[in-house]
Amino acid sequence: LLNIPFSKKYSGIEDNSLNEYEKFFKEKKGNNPEFYNFQDYNGYCYGYGSVKEGIVNLSNIDFTNDETILFNNCLIIWVNKIENTYKLVGWYKDATAYKYLQKKISYPSVGRDLYFNVKAKSKNVFLLKPEDRTIKLDIKFKEDSNIIFTDTSNQNILEVLDFIENYKYEKFNIVYNENILNETIQFAPNNPITLAKRGSIFMYNENNYLEAIKFFNTALLYTTQLNKQEILNIKYEKAICLQMLNCFDYSIKIFNEILNISTYNFNICKNLMYLYFVTEDYKNATIICNKIIENESKMENNKSILNEIKCLKAESLIYQNKLDEAKTLLNNVFNNTEVERLKIHCNNILQNLK
Repeated sequence: LLNIPFSKKYSGIEDNSLNEYEKFFKEKKGNNPEFYNFQDYNGYCYGYGSVKEGIVNLSNIDFTNDETILFNNCLIIWVNKIENTYKLVGWYKDATAYKYLQKKISYPSVGRDLYFNVKAKSKNVFLLKPEDRTIKLDIKFKEDSNIIFTDTSNQNILEVLDFIENYKYEKFNIVYNENILNETIQFAPNNPITLAKRGSIFMYNENNYLEAIKFFNTALLYTTQLNKQEILNIKYEKAICLQMLNCFDYSIKIFNEILNISTYNFNICKNLMYLYFVTEDYKNATIICNKIIENESKMENNKSILNEIKCLKAESLIYQNKLDEAKTLLNNVFNNTEVERLKIHCNNILQNLK
């Protein structure tokens, strides 16, 4: 059992007065990863339970990302203290609990930094609506602790486990799947340009990416009324929406569809490269890096971009244990860049590879 503060959806900051950028900076400053415990993040939920009361300043922690697992296939029960009584918030089934706090970094425009000590597939994660969080738990946490390891000797716990096992109602957290991401607008005009424009409004003006995707899906039903560039533009905006919803695998699929029917586009390749890094598909990240390097080498005044991409390629090679190739690339960048930041970056990696 893990005790967490109250949140309605546990899918990010819930202050509607803030725009996306203000939320981003507030989230970075706040260091409250538990408020994301029920967010679908590319098919998984990453849960954080603090071992002490209050906010933990994660920026001062030196993470080694130790993969030592405490439990596999366990049940995580999340509770919240309301009026001196602990009540059931939700649960993870078939979860993995880690002995040490884990960290995964994000990349530009792709995802968020993850701090977690438990994770589970989002399809096995259940959050109750606030008004349904009425199940009381007869438990007591030790001082300065938000975690309890329990067994079935407690009758109250048995009743909670029975409730969880027989829960048949709709979960409050969103799990993105093919059905949700392929939804269309009912009774919509059969004008794909109008539909695409409305999707863009939901995307850029309201940051309502799921609603935008519905309009883009509907617009793509009328491909015979669209030219090639219009189709590519709609698919591009859909891929960006999927990226913003942390549906990285789905976004990768759409970006690859675009690349297969279009010429080289730096922005598309850059997004796809970062998506491969986030999903730890370093082989394909290397392929995309090569594609960017090949095309950008043909253009003048792109030396700085090329060196940045070469550094990223080197990192992808390191993850594939191709260390000699990575060292050669890093030395090449170090000796051919005037950007001090890149020199320091290359030197730091090379020192760590010794």
